[in-house]
Parts: sequence; structure tokens; C-alpha cells
Amino acid sequence: MNMRVEKALRYTGRMLRNILFQEPTLVFAKIHTTFRCNLRCTYCNLPSLRTPELSTGQWLSVIDQLADLGCRRVTLTGGESLLRQDLPELIRGIRERGMSCLLVSNGVLVSKMIDRLKLLNTLTLSLDAVGSAHDAVRGEGVFEAVKEAIAAAKGAGIPVKINSVMSVKTAPMLDDLLEFVEQNKIYITIGILRSEETDLWGQAVTIKAEDEEIRRTLKRLANLSWTNKWILFSETTYRYAALWDDFLKDRYETGDLPEDNPILRAGPRCHAGRNYMTILPDGMVYPCIMTALRIPGGNVVTDGVKEAWRQLHQHRCVACYIPCQVEQNFLFSLKPRVVKNFVKKHLAHFH
Repeated sequence: MNMRVEKALRYTGRMLRNILFQEPTLVFAKIHTTFRCNLRCTYCNLPSLRTPELSTGQWLSVIDQLADLGCRRVTLTGGESLLRQDLPELIRGIRERGMSCLLVSNGVLVSKMIDRLKLLNTLTLSLDAVGSAHDAVRGEGVFEAVKEAIAAAKGAGIPVKINSVMSVKTAPMLDDLLEFVEQNKIYITIGILRSEETDLWGQAVTIKAEDEEIRRTLKRLANLSWTNKWILFSETTYRYAALWDDFLKDRYETGDLPEDNPILRAGPRCHAGRNYMTILPDGMVYPCIMTALRIPGGNVVTDGVKEAWRQLHQHRCVACYIPCQVEQNFLFSLKPRVVKNFVKKHLAHFH
């Protein structure tokens, strides 16, 4: 059987069981190994939180417990995970337990440390725009570093994709960004700036576009997703995100909206905390990064992974507009057009 078809059937089977029996099924986890970072991006406040970090042994124990729960994929992120000296050991631990390992990086250290990343299934590099527009939100010289990281990853045979955040500084450069990914034959996920006043998003509000401009960008991305093979997220996800009423509000919880509100009626059920979860550097578990410091579960060290995750199952978050979360939730809801897009664009190239 074709590997892509086999993976699609296995995924669909797990989700059907999840829907039919209403039993949370852990499919993937995102691990923030550290909040330390060598950059100070405009829209990120994580480095200033100075969160304690689990030791190598503690993270390896977490990885073992994730595998025992049936987790299929682990994403390592930060901060900047390349600042941890034990990163190769964590990647090896994930792969040896039969799980896929993805790493998210700002790219600055990648070309110098590429030999430490060869066991990765996918390297995701942050790139919001081409040239000075990227550097304006990430730091001087970062765009050139990302280009070097792309070349290094390709030279090492590591699948690479781009993750981009649209803001008032980067959205006008979308055409240049899409030309760049096409020239380099790299797939891209494109998101929208988060700007609600929290402890997470730094000075994001200073580069937030007006709401109508954000909606125009989302509708354009929806149209482009049909014709541009390099854009991984589906048209359905971008159309839904464009329905959002106030982009200074990142998410809604139970009771915040009337039941007939289009945001609730058109959107997927939130599967964060039920099919996937986020673990912060100190071991605290949250449904996703959007709910970090807001809707905690347990702690993977003091409670164990299974119990920490169990405490998330009944959280009250019901909707957000962030494309990566929306796409995942549509997938776990088995939205046909989103599943078809995922099989066609994602499973064909990444695992």
C-alpha cells in the first residue's frame, strides 16, 4: 500500500474512534524545551518569562510517556531549542520511540549546527517576509541566516518548510515571500499575528494591521491556497479565520458568544487538550500555546504525562482564529475538504 494512503487511513481511523467514542486520543505534542532565545522578535515575550527548564533526563522521561500514550509526533520549539546542548539527545529519544520529530527554529544557528539535526523528520524555519521586512520584526541579518539555514538543511537531506506570520510590516510583502518559496521549492504555512494583551505576544499590537486589512489578507490566502501548491493550509481554514469579529481578541471560551454566532457555527470543535497538547519548559501542560498561562492542566514531572494531559480534556476554550490551530481542529473534526488538502499537500511531502 502507498505510504501516504496508509498514513491517511491510520490517521482517519484514529479520528473516527475519537469521534464515535468521545475518547481523547493523543496524536501529537508540542514541547517548548526552553523560552531562552537569541532573538527579540517584536511579537514575542517568551524570553522575558525566564521559565525554569526540565533536565535532559526529565524530558527523556516525558518522551517515553508520550510514546506510551500512543503519541505519533513531537514538535520541539522554544524560544530557540538550538540553545539547549542536549537537543540531539532529545531528537534521538523521540525517533527511537517511533515518533516523528519536528523542530521549529528562527534559523540563526542552524547552518552551524546542522550535523546535530540529521535525525529530524522536518525542520520548520520562521520567515515572515523577504529581506528587510523580515529583519524589521526579527532582527538585523536574520533573513540572510534563514537563507543559509535552508541551504544547510537541503544539503543535509532534511525536509524543510517555512512558517510565516503576517503583520502590518510583512503582509504587503506576501507576493515576494511566495515567489521566494516557489524559487526554493519550499512549502509554507502562513499565519496571522496574535495581538491580544497577554504575557506572550510582546509588542505585537504595534505591528497589527487594521481588522479589515487582516480579513482581506485572509481571503486572499484562501484564494491562493487553491492555486499555489506551496501553501499548506486549506482554503477552508482561511475562510473561517476571516469571519473573526475582533482581531485584538485571540480566542473565546464557553459562554463568551451566543450559540448562533457565526464563529461558533462555522468553526470546528477545539481538539486542543484532547488530541494534542503543549508542554512548557517547566513541565506545565496547556491545551495549546494560545492558552498558555491561562488554562493549565497538570505538570508532567509531578503528575506524569497521562494525568497532566487528562486535566486538559474539559477546558472551556471554544474558538480562535489562528490558522495553525484552526487547520488542526478541522483535521481532527474530519472536515472533508481539509482532510483532502492535508493528504494532497502535507502527507505527500512530510511525515
